[in-house]
Parts: sequence; C-alpha cells; structure tokens
Amino acid sequence: MFKGKNVLITGGTGFIGSEICRLFKEYNANVIFTYNKNEVKAQKLSEEIDCISIPVDLGDVNDIKSKIEKLYNEIDSIDVLVNNAAISQILPLSMLDEEDVDAVMDINLKGTLFVTKAVIRGMIRHRSGAVVNLGSIAGHRMLDVPVTYAMTKASISGMTVALASEFKKFKIRVNSVVPGLIDGGVATGVPDELREDFIKHCLTGRAGTAREVAEVVCFLASDKASYINGQNIMVDGGI
Repeated sequence: MFKGKNVLITGGTGFIGSEICRLFKEYNANVIFTYNKNEVKAQKLSEEIDCISIPVDLGDVNDIKSKIEKLYNEIDSIDVLVNNAAISQILPLSMLDEEDVDAVMDINLKGTLFVTKAVIRGMIRHRSGAVVNLGSIAGHRMLDVPVTYAMTKASISGMTVALASEFKKFKIRVNSVVPGLIDGGVATGVPDELREDFIKHCLTGRAGTAREVAEVVCFLASDKASYINGQNIMVDGGI
C-alpha cells in the first residue's frame, strides 16, 4: 500500500507511535521516525523493523528545522507525515506554573505545527502528500484528565481543519485520528474506576488497541482515503 513511499512519524518510540511505525513497515513504507531522549528504545525499534530514527527536540524550533532540512538533503520527498508525539503532566490547575504549561504546549502544539511547516514545503513542491495528526478523546469529552493535555489535544482538531483548507490547492490532505481509551501506554495509569466507567459507556464494551489506531492512521494516509480531508476521525469504540 505504501511501496516506495517515505513516511515520517514523530514520537516513534511511544506506545502508539511504535505500533504506527510497525504497521507502515508492514505496508511496505520506508519508515523514518523521530525520538527525543529514549535512544536505546529508538535503536531497538530501528533494528526490529529496519527503519531510520532521528533524534529531534520538538520543543526546539531550530532543531526541528535543521533536522528536517538534513532529511530532505538525503531523500527526495516525504510522502506522509504522522504527527504522533505528545506529552502530558498530571497536575491540577491550582498547581500549574507557567513553565508547566509551556512544556506541554511546546511539544503538543508548537512542535506539531513547526514539524508540519518544515515537512509540508516538500509536499508542496510535489503537489501531493498526506498528514495525519494524533488527537485524543480528552480534547472532545468531559474526562478527568490534565487541562493542559486536554486543551492541546482539542487544538489539534482545529489545526487539522485549518491546514486541510490551506493546503487543498496543493493536493495535500490533512486529517486527524482521535483515540479513546487504549490498552497499554498512558492508559496503564488510568484509575480502575475511571476505566470501568469508560468501558461501561463505550458501545464496544472494551478499550481499544494501539494496532486499531495504527490501522486508521495508515488508511487515512493511503490513497484509499483520497476523498477524506479535514476530518477528525474518532477511534473510541463509540462514546
């Protein structure tokens, strides 16, 4: 499905990010992923699926720019960008300091925006490409989650719609995937009572898997989704 295509995934060492990398590789893509601090995990994943890993500090706009420029010097195109990287902080509003807010916004919003800016220039030259952003149900439903995480993930939806409109003339599609409760990863820290309440109100009666999220990401990035643009696709089991 992606033979000969170059796919860049941010936050590839994350729980969902690593599954996205694996699935794109299964679909014959040339996979490139970014990571920040977990070099050991990045090296392990690179060897596992035979792909390229790049250390990028998504909180540093200059680092983003230089690393993407270097990548474009090595390959002709980036056909698909998956903005997966994100962080969260478990702090209530009453305990937040400015630097706490800045840390989350720098990665989840500024990082996503400036990676997209750096990558999409190449897509414009080729007049083709697909961008898939990773949102969260935390930005769409009333859940007991940190406010900084919820507000940045809600912003991903607006960013997706705006970018889809801006780049339609270059035949670049921009969509987002909005996962619900996913087994593993950050969901391991969800209290049992909240998990049980989510599943109780979920139409499928269970949490999702990283593989299920990855399948939707790959579909939206593929030509099979050529008539889907500017959409925020919920992958939440029906909440």
